[in-house]
Amino acid sequence: MSCSAHFSFLAPVFNGISLPDEGFISGYAAIIHGLQLPVPLPIPFTVVSLKTVRVQNDNFTYLPKSYKVDDSLEYTEIQALYKHLVFALKYEGVNLLVFSALVKHYSEEELIQLVSIEPTGQYSRRIWFLIEWLLGSELTGISSISKKSYVDVIDTQLQYGIKAIRSPRQMVNNNLPGTVDFCPLVRKTAFLEHHIQENLSARNKIYLKGIRKSILQRAASFLLLKDSKASFTIEGESPKSKRTARWG
Repeated sequence: MSCSAHFSFLAPVFNGISLPDEGFISGYAAIIHGLQLPVPLPIPFTVVSLKTVRVQNDNFTYLPKSYKVDDSLEYTEIQALYKHLVFALKYEGVNLLVFSALVKHYSEEELIQLVSIEPTGQYSRRIWFLIEWLLGSELTGISSISKKSYVDVIDTQLQYGIKAIRSPRQMVNNNLPGTVDFCPLVRKTAFLEHHIQENLSARNKIYLKGIRKSILQRAASFLLLKDSKASFTIEGESPKSKRTARWG
């Protein structure tokens, strides 16, 4: 394990997974490991190869050595953290669990230092927005941005977002798919995109169009009753039909 960097380190095995080639653990995984944050490691996590390979599977993503994060000890911890957060936003998307843990791990003064490194940069503004969004309050002594183009909080090339609401303070488009209390983020994959393109909802409507409503209602009732009986079976119960129907 390298001791010349704040967060990134060389690993032949990480999180119980043997890596095909030794590389630098980077991004969110490096931050979680380095700060021992009480959140799950991201899957896939990102490794910067010692070579020029680019590999991706369900467990990890390998990027070529030119992507290596420079987080050497000549930088402060906050500067190194910023570099890994920028890397993560570029290649991994937004991880709200990590950001939520960071706002608890660092003081307000340290968080202000973090968002002040490149105060008008697009990644800094996204980090700034996420911190204040999670805190539910503004960081003191930081003025609103002006004369910059708006940038999306969620990179829709990496994750699914919704119609954005503008946040003039940081000049970002808040396209997070939820609230601070519940915001499920879904990584965009070729598998999901394939099924979206199939437009199954429209195909379903076309298929059902010629079937009478009464038949659909009878079919739905039958399936619901079958589901109810199956639920009771799982619980080891054998209720009478009327009770099963009432439960359904």
